[in-house]
Amino acid sequence: MEKVRLGIVGCGIAARTLHLPALKKLSHLFEITAVTSRTKEHAEEFAEMVGNPRVFENYEDLLDSGLVDAVDLTLPVELNLPFIEKALQRGVHVICEKPISIDVETGKRVVRLAGNSDKTVYIAESFRHVPAFWKAKELIEEGKVGEPVYMNWQIWVGMDESNEYVHTDWRRNPKHVGGFLSDGGVHHVAAMRLILGEVEWVSAIVKDLSPLLGGMDFLSSIFEFENGVVGNYTVSYSLKGNDRFEIAGTKGRMEIFWDKIVLNGKEIEVHHEDSYQKEFEDFYRVITGEKKNDLGDPLEALKDLAFIEACVRSQGSRVSVSSLL
Repeated sequence: MEKVRLGIVGCGIAARTLHLPALKKLSHLFEITAVTSRTKEHAEEFAEMVGNPRVFENYEDLLDSGLVDAVDLTLPVELNLPFIEKALQRGVHVICEKPISIDVETGKRVVRLAGNSDKTVYIAESFRHVPAFWKAKELIEEGKVGEPVYMNWQIWVGMDESNEYVHTDWRRNPKHVGGFLSDGGVHHVAAMRLILGEVEWVSAIVKDLSPLLGGMDFLSSIFEFENGVVGNYTVSYSLKGNDRFEIAGTKGRMEIFWDKIVLNGKEIEVHHEDSYQKEFEDFYRVITGEKKNDLGDPLEALKDLAFIEACVRSQGSRVSVSSLL
């Protein structure tokens, strides 16, 4: 099996704590051959964690080196579009951290770039690789709750000074719509859409509760899926609480957890897997031609972002999600 030569671009939290552990498990598929970051010091520190990749002082030199077949972009969101474009211009595949871009309009440009290239643009949405969400989808399609009627997801992140994401400059001064609301929220939208399909409209209130976090940090919404299921999605990045994810239907109810689903009071165990490892495995299969880019499709990532942008725009009014696309 031929290894893909991978360049790491951006050596921050996601690259260090999420991507690198997954890639180390996939050393039979990927070889990290090149590294670059905002500062050479960060790149050199990351390179020591990897082994012996070549360190580059800038992105362009890395792309032109002939050492990479693909790049892994873990960057401030506003850099996604220009960095994806440069990689495609040089015939290099891309796996890029979500959200796809700072807003839907620039995200559309990423979708067009991907559509016009014979190279892969894979938006790394880890929640599309979580087994519990796929199991929930399967159970609903099997009619285990009857016709689904209502979905409720409450998420209480409760970030404080001890959270390293709070101290990231580009998160404290976000250029991406809604700040943490889109940075984390596209994960949640990806899961909801995977399980229940496309969202038709949304009405929401957003608030800025914490001076510690950049931009808005609270969102509460009501919306309707195209299949008629009514949803409530509430998330706070500053308030603490107990999360709850449930779906009610005409014949029952389920609660969704990371490692199990409680269906009508009965626990169904779900094997928890490393979703970052799974997304890199999927990326490998896509760029080697084994499968289509279904799970990393930029259009799917754009739809995730469109839901959040619709919420931010709403101010309590109903907004059609498709109107943004």
